[in-house]
Amino acid sequence: MKKLLLILGLFLVVSCTTTVQGPSVTEEQKAKFEQQIDAFETFTTGFYNEDIDQLMSVVADSVQWSPPQYNGGALLGYEDFKAAGLYYFENFDEITFNPGEGLVGSDYAYWSGSLYSDGETNTDPNVMRVYGTWKSTHTQTGAPVYNKWYGVINFNEDNKIATFSDWMDVNGMAVQIENFVNNN
Repeated sequence: MKKLLLILGLFLVVSCTTTVQGPSVTEEQKAKFEQQIDAFETFTTGFYNEDIDQLMSVVADSVQWSPPQYNGGALLGYEDFKAAGLYYFENFDEITFNPGEGLVGSDYAYWSGSLYSDGETNTDPNVMRVYGTWKSTHTQTGAPVYNKWYGVINFNEDNKIATFSDWMDVNGMAVQIENFVNNN
């Protein structure tokens, strides 16, 4: 009986320490993911520099954009995307993206592939999830504005943003500005 318990105990220890292996990631996929991060950093630097050419240099002419504010679910294109960037340049200064900030439990900002998914698992680096915060100063009032942000970005074969869906509390920006004005 002791031998049986010892064997069962050993089996439990071995079976509990077995790790689940995810899909294999190739060096090419890792390099592609790094390129996607670089492209997104070019995008955010374009915001900081208020340089529309730099910002749009990593956006495909055929981009499909789902903006953070409610718009009836309509997908917008290149010119709408560019107009939104110019709007932010005109109305906000020191637009800064802080990668990973605001994400509880992790300091990482960039994620790709899907080991666990409702759909098929994959290691495709072309679809990237990005987490962080945007900070800026409202130009007219000097109000500091802070937003937690999440985006899902799909890159095409030219390493340009092909689809872009982002979420943030757009109304919260107006509330922050109003609170600043009312308290100063």
